[in-house]
Amino acid sequence: MNRLALKAVLGSILVFAAVAAVCLSGGCGGSAPEASAKSPVPSPAPSWVTEAAAMQAAHWGDAHPEAAYWGLLHDPQLGEITASGPNDPSHKAYVIILVGDYEQMYSQVHWPRPPSTPLPAIKWIYFLYTTTTHADAGSFGFGIKEFDATRYPDLQPLAL
Repeated sequence: MNRLALKAVLGSILVFAAVAAVCLSGGCGGSAPEASAKSPVPSPAPSWVTEAAAMQAAHWGDAHPEAAYWGLLHDPQLGEITASGPNDPSHKAYVIILVGDYEQMYSQVHWPRPPSTPLPAIKWIYFLYTTTTHADAGSFGFGIKEFDATRYPDLQPLAL
């Protein structure tokens, strides 16, 4: 083998060894967790969020919910909660989720339904607030299935 060919083979072996070392240390593929994939550190809710959540919980019939959550969310999480779909990741809003018995909502809001149809239990409700003035954004809704907070990693527990 001539010298030039030997240098090329040795160079290829060195490149292969360097790539293998990087991959084995977690630099290739998707097996090593990224630093940005860590869960956010829980932080206390701003006082206005706690006050708004307490007011909404009392107004809609369960002042002591079994769970409450808050977060500054954007799509797709925001769109999944509001059922509006993940359409604009630049849109953000403060979200309050209250998990409890909110069937009183049926008597306070006009819901189209046949009179003889029993209505399902309302198990959780949500409210949106603006990011600039923290005003009620006029968007609220509810869920009749169990609320799964694990689907929304940016939500944080809220003590009421």
